[in-house]
Amino acid sequence: METPNVASANHNSAIDEGRVGIIAGQGDLPLTLAETLKNRGEMPFLLLVKGEADPEKYKDYPHEIIPITKIGKFLKALKREECRRVTMVGPVARPDFKNLFPDFEGLKLLGRITSAVSKGDDGLMRAITSFVEEKGFKIVGAHEIAQDLLSTQGTLGANHPNEGDLKDINKGIAVIQALGEFDIGQAVIVRDEYVLGIEAAEGTENLIKRCATHKFEYPAGVLVKLSKPGQDLRADMPTVGPDTVRQAINANLRGIAIEAEASQIVDRDETIRLADEAGLFLLGTVVPR
Repeated sequence: METPNVASANHNSAIDEGRVGIIAGQGDLPLTLAETLKNRGEMPFLLLVKGEADPEKYKDYPHEIIPITKIGKFLKALKREECRRVTMVGPVARPDFKNLFPDFEGLKLLGRITSAVSKGDDGLMRAITSFVEEKGFKIVGAHEIAQDLLSTQGTLGANHPNEGDLKDINKGIAVIQALGEFDIGQAVIVRDEYVLGIEAAEGTENLIKRCATHKFEYPAGVLVKLSKPGQDLRADMPTVGPDTVRQAINANLRGIAIEAEASQIVDRDETIRLADEAGLFLLGTVVPR
């Protein structure tokens, strides 16, 4: 009796679920996801958020550039391209609500966004994803489409955290979980159990730059990045990559800790190579929930 090909079956199942539409913001993750799908034989359609995603990166992929407020155009393009699954990938700067000129669908969404914005980024993303789902699309996370992006548990690469690093990591986890209900960032930098900085609206890159002004002459401190309690990982899963490592090196940190199975790594091989070369550790840690 012939053994069924599980990988092939999963692949066919993904195709049966329809074409993937990627709403692309900043960073390299949207392109990484598009490349992963293309290599699997599934050509995605990309909706590039105007002013956020760089169109030059996506010249080899079918795409359309649409302002974030033109939700009607997003929906029409997704329907036209027969995208039944939709994923939102890459950070998008919060729009200036005083200067919005939405289309009709955007106007309907605006009411929800206005009431959700006081709940922080999580409330904002939930408002958007629920609106898109009501229009008949299935919202999926990048990690559901490309599971190889997920961080695994344990040390990634050649370098390992020491006892002091583990104490810093535990402190960072406690801080993020304590602030989770206030929707304040996904990242914190801790050195010798002292909190150097907490990510707010500026994002992880600017958090690291801010803390770099306090760097020691020798490597010290850890960047801890993980999801907040109750966060919808389909739209905003914590992500690190080569740029994160370069920034951590510049800040003279000892390492980066991310949540195993609930964080994404862009360009894993290059990320690990850079960390190994610099003596920086990467750790996928289990976070109690």
